[in-house]
Amino acid sequence: MSTDTLDAKSSIKVTFMVLIVFSGFMLLMPTVIMASNQSSVSEIGAPGLKTNEYYIFTQELNADEQKLGVSVAVYTLTNIIVHKGDNVTIHFYNTAEEASDRHTFSMQSPYKMNYDLAGGENKTFTFKADTVGGFTYYCTYDLPSMIGHLEVLP
Repeated sequence: MSTDTLDAKSSIKVTFMVLIVFSGFMLLMPTVIMASNQSSVSEIGAPGLKTNEYYIFTQELNADEQKLGVSVAVYTLTNIIVHKGDNVTIHFYNTAEEASDRHTFSMQSPYKMNYDLAGGENKTFTFKADTVGGFTYYCTYDLPSMIGHLEVLP
């Protein structure tokens, strides 16, 4: 085979590959355009509940605390996401049967709160989410297992 034949075949292959790539790009282009024209993500809460109203229960896990060496209590809700300026209502329930089995819902600055409940008690409280960022809520009696996260978005 001559060099001209090889160059012609190589040229055809390169041209064909460029067409395939270009065609693929053209097929993807409408998708990219559509995606860029879509509106921002919308958030939809659970039906029948007030916006930014959360129910948090304490729960004792079925495990041997002595053997594990750590607390085995947890919150039933460990992630709360709200926006800056939202009023947040928490219904906090200590589901323990014994009054001596205390749990807290505590947060440090800027939301400084510490609701300490005996077993069987509950407390409802509201606060304004006025600082953007991530904040940990926790039980002062059951660290490190009983923690949750409040995320305040802009």
